[in-house]
Amino acid sequence: MPQSNVKERQQRAHEPELAHEPVALGKAMAMALLAILIVAAALGAGLYLDVTGYLGTRTTQTTSPLPTPATVNVFGLVSTVGQGTHLVALMFTNVNTGVNLTAPVSNGKFSIDLPNGEVYDVVARWAGNYSWQTGDVDRGDLTVNMSAGSMGAMSYNLQVETPPTILAVEGTILQSITSATPVKVVYTASDGETFEAAVQNTTFSIRLPNMMDYQVKVFWQYADGTTDYYFATNQTVREGVGVTGLDLVIR
Repeated sequence: MPQSNVKERQQRAHEPELAHEPVALGKAMAMALLAILIVAAALGAGLYLDVTGYLGTRTTQTTSPLPTPATVNVFGLVSTVGQGTHLVALMFTNVNTGVNLTAPVSNGKFSIDLPNGEVYDVVARWAGNYSWQTGDVDRGDLTVNMSAGSMGAMSYNLQVETPPTILAVEGTILQSITSATPVKVVYTASDGETFEAAVQNTTFSIRLPNMMDYQVKVFWQYADGTTDYYFATNQTVREGVGVTGLDLVIR
């Protein structure tokens, strides 16, 4: 057999293998590219979930509702009108439950924590210069209702009308004793304190503590220079707001 035919047959025998090599290579490249795309997609999805999860957390933190305060600090400055008086406490009574909470007053200031969302009847307690001088003044309702996100505090200032602790008394003695002249008047309070004033031409001026019962004695001087007293009367000095003096008559 001629040598040329042998070579031709060998060449044909290798032709199928050469024809399939590009196809196999194309498949391999396609599979590799697909794998790369799958990995990239997975990475992208993970990054997306991580970012959205982070953003979701941030969004929840910034938009979450702020709490409504359970209690509110009520504070303020307080004073009285009546000379010699001062406030000692403010009492807050819940109009729904009847629960009473008391805030002491010190140097004209007070502070108290009250449950939020309630209405309170406020009563101011005052005292004077003397132990028996005390009283309560109803100031009406106070609504405590602070909304969500508020600072949880509110001011409440007030001035309370109170009677004065001391009254200026102008007196006149209408009693008369033959050959005697009134020279002194003495007021003895029910707690034992005494207050006296000189009498001139049957009139006198004296300052007396308010809200007190008194026994009144008038001292007389006779023509021979001797003095004596007579129990004259019982008098009550109990004046209200706005009164600074009064006239008394001893009969």
